[in-house]
Amino acid sequence: MQEEPGPSWGMRGLRKWLGTAPETRDELLKLVQNSRRFLEPDTVAMLEGVLDLPATKIREVMTPRTAMISLQEDDQLLDILDVLVESAHSRFPVFSSDQPDNVVGILLAKDLLPFLTEPNTKVDIRVLMRQPLFVPESARSDQVLRMLKHTQTHIAIVIDEYGSTAGLVTLEDILEEIVGEIEDEHDTADEDAQYIVPDNDHTVANAWMVQALTPIEHFNTVLDADFSDDEVETVGGLLLQEIGLVSDLQGQTVELENWLFTIVEADARTIHLIRAVRQ
Repeated sequence: MQEEPGPSWGMRGLRKWLGTAPETRDELLKLVQNSRRFLEPDTVAMLEGVLDLPATKIREVMTPRTAMISLQEDDQLLDILDVLVESAHSRFPVFSSDQPDNVVGILLAKDLLPFLTEPNTKVDIRVLMRQPLFVPESARSDQVLRMLKHTQTHIAIVIDEYGSTAGLVTLEDILEEIVGEIEDEHDTADEDAQYIVPDNDHTVANAWMVQALTPIEHFNTVLDADFSDDEVETVGGLLLQEIGLVSDLQGQTVELENWLFTIVEADARTIHLIRAVRQ
């Protein structure tokens, strides 16, 4: 009886194909990128994310100071509750009232639970807030991940070379560099989001701007296309599967069937916006 291909066959084939062990990180990364015939695309992407962490500075994944949702150490409970409800976050950096660029603590939303029955109670959040963890913006993402794990902390304050607050980074931010976007019960998808809109450049007919997170099924329905979603679910994933790289994505073009895709916006590992032209 002929043996059916399966996971064990794939691993045996992979070990045989590797031959000798890679000697450098770049060699290992290249082997991972070339192992798509043995591994699932999601597994390859995750391995690439792990290998990329040492080369990723924390400034690349942090939330910048201007986008932080924070509190002041002299805020009143009612004001704090408004921020808590509106943001749905569970941890908040607390800035000094005297030095507004400096974080002096981290307030956990759960520490306010005893006071919710009497919202007019005066609360001194200086007593409730936890000691913040500070990391330089030049730190490597893998180093910060180990620090968060060691200190059992979910959030770190990123400081610049002058000691001022540059932003914050969470455990989820770093894990998303490995496994991709993580959605929780507070992340709401806008069902009316415009995944696909006609391109405003009228010099080319049959052109559309497409969000990378557009489901392939939705793309097929709207634009009468016929791409398979057996292995990947989004248009961005479809292009990544074809390109096989995780760097220098912006500006690359991919021809699939009777379509020409151009990556308009992308960062080091993620495609954000695509221009699709029916040829």
